[in-house]
Amino acid sequence: MEHFCHNGCFILGPTGPMGISGATGPTGPTGASGVTGPTGATGITGPTGPTGATGVTGPTGETGPTGIMGPTGPTGPELDNNYALVVNQTTDISSGSVIPLALQFSGGTPNITVSNATITLPSPGTYYVSFSLTGRFGVNQNGSIIPIINGVPQDRLAPTNNTNSANSDITIQDGTLIQASTNSTVQFLYTGSTSVSRANFFVSVFKVSNV
Repeated sequence: MEHFCHNGCFILGPTGPMGISGATGPTGPTGASGVTGPTGATGITGPTGPTGATGVTGPTGETGPTGIMGPTGPTGPELDNNYALVVNQTTDISSGSVIPLALQFSGGTPNITVSNATITLPSPGTYYVSFSLTGRFGVNQNGSIIPIINGVPQDRLAPTNNTNSANSDITIQDGTLIQASTNSTVQFLYTGSTSVSRANFFVSVFKVSNV
């Protein structure tokens, strides 16, 4: 309670309890942004991540110009192209006989020659010699052709064939490479359980190398 003096002064009484706070007013507008501070130091680099998938292959570039052709190499030695066909037709051949031969044709220089049962290879080098014998042997018989090179029978090069009870005809054929010196010779020996009748024997000779 307030007491007023007659001369205009007054005396305050004790303060009463604080009243309840009023509700908070609305938020005021955001103030202007301050100045950006300086950039901080760069941090430590982290570990490398896994490799990504391979991208699509790009288009192939244009072909570059062709390079200059290199020098031509030296010409190799010329081959003596010797060849011949040798035959024995419509004869009977006994077992243990060297087969008689006749020259059908020969080409190249110097020529391959034939004398009686002997083929002569005139120049050094490698020759391919193939041979074939057909004829009538009789049933259940066998026969073999043994090449003879420079007078030495080559049993390891000898093909063998057999007839049966249904067919008395036979073919014996094979081929071999011969490394010849000058005037090397080739012959053919027939051996078998019986003679060959109506025989046809062919020999082809080709020079394939000068060495």
